[in-house]
Amino acid sequence: MKSVMEKAGRVLRHPLPIALAFLALLQALHYFDTRWRFVPFLVTVTLAIAALLFLLSRRPAFSLWAAGLTVLLIAAMSEVKFRLKGFSLHVFDFAFTGLDRSALSFLVGSYFHLLIAGIAALIAALVFLIMAFRSDRPSGRSFGVRAGLLFAMAAGVFVLYPDKKDEPDYVHYISGYDASSFFVSIGDLEFPLGRIVLADRLENVEAKGSLRDDISCDVAASKPDLFVVLSESQTSPSYFPQVNVPEWMSASFQSQDGQVHPLQVETFGGGTWVTNFSVMTGLSGADFGWQSPYVTQILEGRVKTSLPSLLARCGYRTVAVMPMQASFVNEGPFLTSIGFQEIVDFDAMKPKSHFVRDSFYFDAVERIVREHREKDRRPLFIAMQTLFPHGPYDMSLVPADALPGTALAPDAEPNEYLRRVALAKQDLQDFRSKRQQAPGPNGTVVLDFGDHQAVATKDYLLADAPAGNVFADLRSLAYKTYYSVYAYGREIDMRPFAKPLDVGFLSASLIEAAGLPTSPTFKALARLRDACGGYYHTCPDRSLVDQHLRQRQNAGLLNLD
Repeated sequence: MKSVMEKAGRVLRHPLPIALAFLALLQALHYFDTRWRFVPFLVTVTLAIAALLFLLSRRPAFSLWAAGLTVLLIAAMSEVKFRLKGFSLHVFDFAFTGLDRSALSFLVGSYFHLLIAGIAALIAALVFLIMAFRSDRPSGRSFGVRAGLLFAMAAGVFVLYPDKKDEPDYVHYISGYDASSFFVSIGDLEFPLGRIVLADRLENVEAKGSLRDDISCDVAASKPDLFVVLSESQTSPSYFPQVNVPEWMSASFQSQDGQVHPLQVETFGGGTWVTNFSVMTGLSGADFGWQSPYVTQILEGRVKTSLPSLLARCGYRTVAVMPMQASFVNEGPFLTSIGFQEIVDFDAMKPKSHFVRDSFYFDAVERIVREHREKDRRPLFIAMQTLFPHGPYDMSLVPADALPGTALAPDAEPNEYLRRVALAKQDLQDFRSKRQQAPGPNGTVVLDFGDHQAVATKDYLLADAPAGNVFADLRSLAYKTYYSVYAYGREIDMRPFAKPLDVGFLSASLIEAAGLPTSPTFKALARLRDACGGYYHTCPDRSLVDQHLRQRQNAGLLNLD
């Protein structure tokens, strides 16, 4: 054993293996970061970590191997996060997601194989580094020399730190730059956890006009029951020519006017709560920059005007039905803070697992509707989330006899994903049929929308994508989903839905189309939608959006302090 350690030590200390490992590291960094632009920065970061370890351990070879492995493991973690949530690893993830037990429980239960692979990689790295440490010889370099080397490398990191002034600060994290994202995000530590990035943007904005904390309940001729359904990981299959879905499935994405209405969201592959946040509040998650994945944590109690608060003030009973625990990414407390009177979550419904069909959640809503109409005369607003089409897609959840016929996609995971979507659409259509049969005394409006695209169709997306990084452009197909609207027992005006919409305008358009109670904020949102051509964060005249947000802030409707 001793001779093996000595031989391994000689190999690990030899310049040739270190040089070859360095070349391999360069290729790996390019793979994880998708471009060479930040590789010099990453190399300097690696050398700075090595210099710190060398200062502490006096072992030069061990320090180089340990630094390289650390950077690679962080890049791999970031890659996994980007694939699951559409947002690369950020240093604040350890404060938000890392301390969220319900989020960790869901991730472990859903992606256990990734956890095992990660643990195995960490154990292998630890064994390798123990061997490298024991086999390396302490250097005779003085502390001053070692400290000087660390100072030089740290200065190099500071000089080469990416200048993001030419692009929005969130672009680095939504673009799949997985090797550099964590280290770039350390620069965001200048912001305390409670400080809102958007506040800096609006600081020097002068609001032209003002908003009031008023509501207009009587503008509605009647108050219909309203059901807003978040259709998990869904977008129209027509966007991908590689798939072959039956006609009924394509038609299931249409509104009652026979059209598929496109919706531009701001997250890919994950981040359901960011899209839901925008629908409910009429705000753009992207306006909060790199803080967009954390909006439900940082904005709890800070948003006074929202769809649920408006309807609650106009006499509605407001209920949120969610397949996760209410504590997941703090969404339950956030939804309560914006006007939902009741939260019905995973713990309340008690499904057998997170992988039950959406019919389970629709049945729960059906029970609420039935009991409500027996005892309560208030109009009803239920915002529910579904989950069945969520990943991972390497296991079959759809029995062969539940959906017989040919494959919907040529590849296994996209096919499994589309089979889940097909059953989810069947469950949604069954729910719509029940609403049509029993619309209630004032009628019913049902809106459903796709929260983001699924990672299962990512390769199809990239196959037909134009040159460049589609994830860096919020106007690209990567962020395109859909919404559909149906009205039963009452009329609905589809004109507000005539043009494609960004997700932040969906609730204002729904209020206008369905003749729901409204407020100055939602009227202003409708005007902003028209002035910006349906674009929100990327409005051609961005000053209009900033003025609207400043008006909300001045009226006490959006607290960014």
